[in-house]
Amino acid sequence: MIFIETSYHNPRQQKYPTVTSNFMTTATDIMNILEKYNTGHRFFINLDFDKGEKMTGLLLSDTIFENCCFSVDFSQTDFTNARFANCNLKCSDFSQCNLTNTIFENCSLEGTEFNNAKIDGTNLNNCRCYGQVVMLNKTTGELETFKDLLVKELYDNVPEFSKMTDHSDDELQYAVYGELSLRLFDDITTNNEPTDFAKKCFQFFNLLGDRQDENIDNLLVVGIYEGLYASKKCNDIARQLLNGRNRKVYEHWMINGNIRAEY
Repeated sequence: MIFIETSYHNPRQQKYPTVTSNFMTTATDIMNILEKYNTGHRFFINLDFDKGEKMTGLLLSDTIFENCCFSVDFSQTDFTNARFANCNLKCSDFSQCNLTNTIFENCSLEGTEFNNAKIDGTNLNNCRCYGQVVMLNKTTGELETFKDLLVKELYDNVPEFSKMTDHSDDELQYAVYGELSLRLFDDITTNNEPTDFAKKCFQFFNLLGDRQDENIDNLLVVGIYEGLYASKKCNDIARQLLNGRNRKVYEHWMINGNIRAEY
């Protein structure tokens, strides 16, 4: 194993040597990271450890790993203020690690575990698992599909819909709300009376509409209402369950919008 040393300046700290390698490594090589760390190195680049090695219970705080490939058991290691950038962390184990203020940026996280890790201030930025953008659930410590805030709010208020969708587009507001519109159209047109699902949907639309936010109004009209306008039954139910201003918004675009409406 050959390490090549250059220099790296961390704005928060002193100037540190860089540790880089373009070579495949063996199980005995991985402890060189700790050896280099203990002599002052804080920046590691182009390292490749993908054979299931272990680095458990160590101190590696304030360290940067860039363009590295790790399939490593890091459990119980202290990575406070560390940063992983452009790394493949497939099947790595960060269980019980201290990840306070640790940043993961543009990383692949297939099979990566964070069980019982300390994740105060941990940030995942554009990290992916099997092609989907993911975030870290701060309550469970599990990876989950990244959700746009209004998408998350939808799932919280209409949990039945969260169980219907495959969550493949959770970062895309209009895609998710468009799918809800299709589900709601089918629900209304196939049942004699409004179901609990339909009632929850319109209660949520009232909640959003009451914020009087132009962007939210546009999301509701384009994402939801335009998918209902073609059905007189849907329009009747919507006008029954929407309140005040929200009903007026619905009716305005039902009459004046680009979608041919039945009412």
